[in-house]
Amino acid sequence: MGKVSANGLCSKQHILHLLYATLFLLPLNPFLFYITLLPAIGAWLYNWKRQKEVGLSLPPLWQMGVVFLLCSFLSAFVSKNTAFSLMNWALQPLMYGLLYLLIYNTVSTEKEKEKALYAFLAGAVVTVAYGFFQYANAAGMAADMEAQSWVDPERFPLLRRRMYSTLENPNLFGAYLLMMISILTAFTLREKAVKRKTVFAGILLALLLCLALTYSRGAWVSLAAIVLGLTLFYDKRFGFLFLLVPVVLAFYHGQVVERFLSLFSGEDTSVDLRFALWESTVAMIEEHPLLGVGWGTYFLAYPDYNFFIQEEGVLIFHAHNMYLNMLAEVGIPGGLAFLGAFFAQGILCWKNYRYGKDSFTKSMGLGGVLMVMALAVISMGDHVLFSRSVSFCFWSLSALCVSCGKKEDGRTGAGS
Repeated sequence: MGKVSANGLCSKQHILHLLYATLFLLPLNPFLFYITLLPAIGAWLYNWKRQKEVGLSLPPLWQMGVVFLLCSFLSAFVSKNTAFSLMNWALQPLMYGLLYLLIYNTVSTEKEKEKALYAFLAGAVVTVAYGFFQYANAAGMAADMEAQSWVDPERFPLLRRRMYSTLENPNLFGAYLLMMISILTAFTLREKAVKRKTVFAGILLALLLCLALTYSRGAWVSLAAIVLGLTLFYDKRFGFLFLLVPVVLAFYHGQVVERFLSLFSGEDTSVDLRFALWESTVAMIEEHPLLGVGWGTYFLAYPDYNFFIQEEGVLIFHAHNMYLNMLAEVGIPGGLAFLGAFFAQGILCWKNYRYGKDSFTKSMGLGGVLMVMALAVISMGDHVLFSRSVSFCFWSLSALCVSCGKKEDGRTGAGS
């Protein structure tokens, strides 16, 4: 009876239900989704070993991910707090890899992939709705702005609100929105059914409005990367959208324009801080080239390289640059492996878009390419993948996009 019960609980259908719930919860809370993720992983592994209803195959270019996981694990033993680093590694990079493989191996049919996509969209709708509800509370939002130092009040005295929803920070919310905008843009453009196209377009407009209200300059610049991707890979006429930028700058003089132009004014304290952090991070890389300062412990190493911040007790959790941060925390070999795995998602998605046989595969492929381009740009001025929720969403969406190619070439097994 116990065996039958275990087999029932670990059936593919139950695994998929747990997975869909996980994908829905990812942007809503940085810890809640573990409640469904951990049982889903356990059930998948049990099913693979005992019931053989699901398999275990590795995606293309998997070697770079393995090298990164190994280097980040070893880096924990040279960090200032090995126990914290190992715990953080187990809850984040290891889980990213397991969730990626879970999606790649269990979401096999187009119907299952559509349900996974709808789970993502449902989470986005809830996140956006909460963002607008939160934004309406002007007094609470102003207090949060002051407490979190999300803007320089002397430089932007009229900017009293920035939307951040469930992502805890406007820049992180901006990164999440960029991912969903990338995928949804591809489906909105390629969808033939009028009703679904209208629904997709409505959600997309809401996402774009939220992106504007984050006042995240990095996210706005990264939106241009999505437009560039559409121009290069979908329709050259999207390039005309760039002509709207000078028109808006010329005739609209609100806080959106003020924030955007501040990038080039040389009078912004957050820009100065980033340059100082990058100088410190380069010093970390030079002194710890092989294994870095330890996975997840940049904030512990930074005080030894602090050339800028004079106030005591200020914690700097990351370098505000994904490229430098990875090299600093896990060393040059591990950092390069991570960046290789990151950009590999774009390459694999482009192949699915270019050679896919059906509309769903092509849409996911195009969306994946746009997503990688957007995050590659925003990560130059911030380390948004530091966020557990943003990273889980990125690797989950990447796995879903890449898994579409598994059906196309018909291969299974390691390296398929």
